[in-house]
Amino acid sequence: MNGFERLKEQVKDQEDLALKQVVEHLLTMPHMEQNYLKDEKNLEDMCKFIKKMAQKHARNGWNFITNEIVYAWATMYFSLPNKYLKIDETPKAKKAKTNKDSENAQTKNNVVSMEKAKKELEEKKKVEQISLFGGVA
Repeated sequence: MNGFERLKEQVKDQEDLALKQVVEHLLTMPHMEQNYLKDEKNLEDMCKFIKKMAQKHARNGWNFITNEIVYAWATMYFSLPNKYLKIDETPKAKKAKTNKDSENAQTKNNVVSMEKAKKELEEKKKVEQISLFGGVA
């Protein structure tokens, strides 16, 4: 499997038009083909990277980012190593590590700490707020 096939496989069942457009742009760059084969790179993490970059550019809750900038960020994501982009590890591995550490710190001899119990109780009490733009905020 080459890099282009890997990208096509990852986007195959996507319904997100914007993501498909970004992948179409990436497929037009023959010099990048080897970068798409890197194990540490995938479309899910690319989307998170682009969202993080966009959030940095937001002013007063608004931002305007052109397609060309998004394409440049996508190219940057696949071109540069994760360490340089300050992406230390995959989110799944990071989440599993965090969950394991917090469980070990909060439970001892099958006894749940008061902090953990209070936190769980507060989460249950929260009322979900509906966004004006659809979905739950």
